[in-house]
Amino acid sequence: MSASKVTTPEEAVAGIPDGATIALGGVHSHNGPMALVNALIRRGVKDLELIPTPSGGAPVDMLIAAGCVRRLHVSYVGLEFLGMAPNYRRAAEGKTIEIVEADEAWIVYGFRAGASKLPFLPLPALYEGTDLPKVNDGIRTTTDPYTGNTVTTIPALRADYGLFHAQVTDRKGNAQIFGQRRFEDVMAKASDHVIISSDEILDEYAPAPDPRLVSIPGAIVESVAHAPYGSHPLSSPGHYGYDREQLVEYRDLAAQDRTKEYLEKYVYSVDDHLGYLDKLGARRLLGLQQTFR
Repeated sequence: MSASKVTTPEEAVAGIPDGATIALGGVHSHNGPMALVNALIRRGVKDLELIPTPSGGAPVDMLIAAGCVRRLHVSYVGLEFLGMAPNYRRAAEGKTIEIVEADEAWIVYGFRAGASKLPFLPLPALYEGTDLPKVNDGIRTTTDPYTGNTVTTIPALRADYGLFHAQVTDRKGNAQIFGQRRFEDVMAKASDHVIISSDEILDEYAPAPDPRLVSIPGAIVESVAHAPYGSHPLSSPGHYGYDREQLVEYRDLAAQDRTKEYLEKYVYSVDDHLGYLDKLGARRLLGLQQTFR
C-alpha cells in the first residue's frame, strides 16, 4: 500500500520559501484554498509571485494585505458580488507590488504551455483590437512556419507550488473538485509541487475514486492537507456555502484599509486550522450546509 500523503495545512506549506511562485486555485468565491492561504500568512512568507486563476478573489486580496506578495499576474481580482478587491486595488495604484497585466488567455494558454513543457503557445487572433500587448511585453508575435502568417504567442507559465482545494481526496492524493472548476488540473501539471487541501479524506479501506471523477491525479500531488471547511469563508460546492456574513466583514474592513484587524481576528490569533474552526464554532459552520439541503 502506498504511503499516505495526508498532513495538516500548516505542515503542507511549511516548506514554501520566500520568493516562491504560487499557482492559486479557486474561482471567485468558490473553492479557494483558504486553510493553506491562512497558514502561509501565519508563517509570514514574503515576496511571493502569484498566478491565480483568471477569476482571483479573497485569497489573493488577503495575501496582498498580509504583505506576502511581490508580483501578481492579473486577469481579474475581486470579491464577486461584494465588489472590487480593496487591497489589490490599493497595491496596484500605489505600485507596492509588481503587476503583470494579463487576461484569461495569458493565464490559460500560459499554464497549458507550462504543463506541456512547451516554451510558448500560439493564439488565435485575440489582441489586434486591444492595447494589452502595449503593457505586457510577454505577448509577442512570430511567423507561422506552415502558412507564413503572423501569430501571437504567450510564454509558458510554471509555478514552484500549486495550491488547490478539493472536496474529497484519497490518501494517495487523487483529488475530486466539485462545482465550478477552472482548469486546476492544467495548473497542477504546470507546478513543481502540488498541495491539496481537502474537506474529506477517504478512509484507506474506502473504494478508490472513479478515475473519471478525479480532477487532479495523485501521481502529481505531493501532500494532502486534511482541512474540513478548508475553503471557508468561501464555498466548497456540495459541502457548504460561502459565509456571507464573514465576507461582508472582510470587505468592509478592507475597504477602510483595516484588513489587519480581520487578519488578527481570524488568522494570527489562532495557531492552526483547527483553532480557526474552534473560533468559528460548530453552529455557524454547520449552518452553512443548509444551502445544500
